[in-house]
Amino acid sequence: MKSKMRIQSLSVFFLLLGVIIILSSCKVGVQEVVREHYENNKGLIQNYGGSKNKQKREYLSESIGQYMYYLVLIKDEKTFSSQVDSLKEHFIVTEGDQLFIKWRVTKSTVVNASIDDFRIIESLKKASKEFNEPSYLVLANKLEETIISTQLTDGLVVDFYDWKLKKKTSEIHLSYLNDTVIKGNKELDTELYQKIVADSLDTNSPYFNEVYDVEKKTYETANKETVNLIDQFLIAMNYIKMTNKIPREFDQWLRDEWTSEQKLAGGYNKQTLSPSVEYESSAVYSMAILYFITANEPEYAKQVHEILMEQPPFSSEANYEEIHFFDYLWAKTSDWEYKKMN
Repeated sequence: MKSKMRIQSLSVFFLLLGVIIILSSCKVGVQEVVREHYENNKGLIQNYGGSKNKQKREYLSESIGQYMYYLVLIKDEKTFSSQVDSLKEHFIVTEGDQLFIKWRVTKSTVVNASIDDFRIIESLKKASKEFNEPSYLVLANKLEETIISTQLTDGLVVDFYDWKLKKKTSEIHLSYLNDTVIKGNKELDTELYQKIVADSLDTNSPYFNEVYDVEKKTYETANKETVNLIDQFLIAMNYIKMTNKIPREFDQWLRDEWTSEQKLAGGYNKQTLSPSVEYESSAVYSMAILYFITANEPEYAKQVHEILMEQPPFSSEANYEEIHFFDYLWAKTSDWEYKKMN
């Protein structure tokens, strides 16, 4: 009896040890790849890995925002702190008593991007609680105050503000929305956001209209003939989070397409509902996993995750010079979310 109990105890021990090793390797691996392949000598994250793609190289608020979000997710306080330092040094601009985040690191950049701002603000607020660091919340609030004072239109935050022209756009890309920030700010009209997202489904197809003009109060499409599936997934997730409903037409089309083809393309034709491009991408599969998790469809998430594991970011011979940081980080983020769910 004692021998049996000892064997069971050892089995539990080694099982827990294996889980710890897997989680640890996953946690360390991403940071190592970022340091070795994507960061320059100033700690800035470039959009493509390696040193050969000088003509393609950009340092984007998109990239640092994605990384900050991931670092809070995996609870890496030290690396998160270093990214906040990089954010302050390279991206945050002081205008009078206001702070804004420029969308890329160049001397001439005078415009922000709300999608990246929202992600950074959300990450700072979560990190403030997770790491018990009040300064993160102070910074998040300051950045959010600037957005409200420069980009708020009838309770809605438009895509960007040009600090040189002192002018804001009238457009909102629905893929840019962040339900956490929207629901947490009393200045924003949550009910209006819900209505705009709910009414964004195209009546002639299962896809969403991508853009809302706050002045004209009309919807616009990014392309009259095709849709980008990454944008569609982002809007679909916003739809679920804001309305607590599943976008039935889109969801049915997606499940039918997956069941029929067992793969997803990067874009689709609005009329034929067939692929408009030949390529697949890890970012598309990453978004699909996150969508199916959000829609509470775990079996589909599992099937897509199996495909994601065959994509370049998970290859032992990955060529990071050909992998955009956007694709890499979303792949790792969705993989983490999927494993956490299971």
